[in-house]
Amino acid sequence: MRAFLALIFLTFVMNVESSRPLMAFTPSHGWMNDPNGQFYDSKNELWHLYYQYNPNDTVWGTPLYWGHATSKDLSTWKDYGATIGPDRDEDGIFSGNIVVDHNNTSGFFNDSIDPRQRVVAIYTYNTEGSQTQHVAYSLDGGYTFEKYEHNPVLDVDNINFRDPKVFWHEPTNQWIMVIALSQQFKIQIYGSIDLTNWSLHSNFTGGLFGFQYECPGLIEVPAEGTDESKWVMFIAINPGSPLGGSSNQYFIGSFDGFEFVPDDSQARLMDYGKDFYAFQTFDNAPKESGVVGLAWASNWQYANLAPTKEWRSSMTLARQMTLASRNMNPETKVLSLLQKPIFGESVVAANKISKRNITGQDEQAVKIHKNSTGTFSFDITFSVDSSKNQTGQLQVISGQNGESIRAGFDPTAGQFFVDRGNTSGLKENPFLTDKTSAYVEPWKHQNDLPVYKMFGVIDGNLIEVFLNDGIATLTNTFFIPGTEGLEYLEIESSSDAIHIVESEVKELKLRATS
Repeated sequence: MRAFLALIFLTFVMNVESSRPLMAFTPSHGWMNDPNGQFYDSKNELWHLYYQYNPNDTVWGTPLYWGHATSKDLSTWKDYGATIGPDRDEDGIFSGNIVVDHNNTSGFFNDSIDPRQRVVAIYTYNTEGSQTQHVAYSLDGGYTFEKYEHNPVLDVDNINFRDPKVFWHEPTNQWIMVIALSQQFKIQIYGSIDLTNWSLHSNFTGGLFGFQYECPGLIEVPAEGTDESKWVMFIAINPGSPLGGSSNQYFIGSFDGFEFVPDDSQARLMDYGKDFYAFQTFDNAPKESGVVGLAWASNWQYANLAPTKEWRSSMTLARQMTLASRNMNPETKVLSLLQKPIFGESVVAANKISKRNITGQDEQAVKIHKNSTGTFSFDITFSVDSSKNQTGQLQVISGQNGESIRAGFDPTAGQFFVDRGNTSGLKENPFLTDKTSAYVEPWKHQNDLPVYKMFGVIDGNLIEVFLNDGIATLTNTFFIPGTEGLEYLEIESSSDAIHIVESEVKELKLRATS
């Protein structure tokens, strides 16, 4: 039997409704999938999130709407429900995005509308036989919309032509749209000066194909510690991910307003868990926030079967994106995406325990009991001494009734993992993969020993793990029905080879903000 030097072991107990995440957005009721139309209202200092929404059921179906939610800090959300709907019940408002048309290039606004709130939605209108691109505009800052009377604005006579992402490209003074010709494996790049008349500039194809491309994105991302930036192309694939089902890949390169050229042929995965899909960024984000985005925390292999009650699916936590050069192995560094979770000012610690310099077999090194929410974060920095006895585990444990979600590290392989095999919800589903893993090089070496970092958030039925400052992430849902919430979380060590440099566990709660 193979021994794991380091293992984070998390056990949860909850009834189904109590598994609703606290900070990650969920709809009040009904079905949700892709995030759409995220933007920041700089007048009211408010983040807007739209999402694929079926208010009439907890499975995907038509009529499909855009739902709408807002947040002051990306952690506490207010849900408004359906916002943009189809003209017929058999149709759907599919994925797209929102831009702030400050200069009224579209001509939709007069001087009474603040330039910071000139909101235009660009989305795919889906019927049984067509997918075309439509626009709608808002005269009240994004709460209600008027559909453009001359829709569609783009039609290529293809039933798999969807998910536009639009942004303003200042150097060429034009709007850019990236959109998927899904089953031709093409990301088409269009340009426009007014959001209603579009010209094809180029096509991009690369990376993993799967069955089809979906939900592309293109944005300039800063490189950490420099004044430089690179363009990053995001593409979702479903089904056919190497992890199974749905996932996101990305490419780093250059963009001149007409063509995206990747720096290399490498397709990089955005997340190594099973539940991270359709990632999109927020338009008009303030400069101090950087590049901010989030994804749908589910997988089409089992999304319709998740055992929740009046609602189904959540988003991930919002993440800040930067680029950094990191070792892929001892000989090669490459530019990669760093992802860091965002905790708004409404997130506070209801309880916190920290401990440093824990060496060897120290059981119950840190233990925290549920005080209010049962939503926890853990932050551990540890080194591994392979010259010592490697038998044993480093564990973070919580819960009762014998069910558990585990996250851990095997230093002999340099592999982190999440294991949800000991959870009973969807246990018989063959696609709810028990284990997912990610390889990373050590965060650093200290006293000739490799040092690793693991930060994790357990939010309702969602676990998000960020490795070595976010160079790799693991996002997974899990379902443990029939109990009453996460009761405690503890860190234990039973290995002489493990030295916990520092550790901190928090129980998180939300406080009211102005």
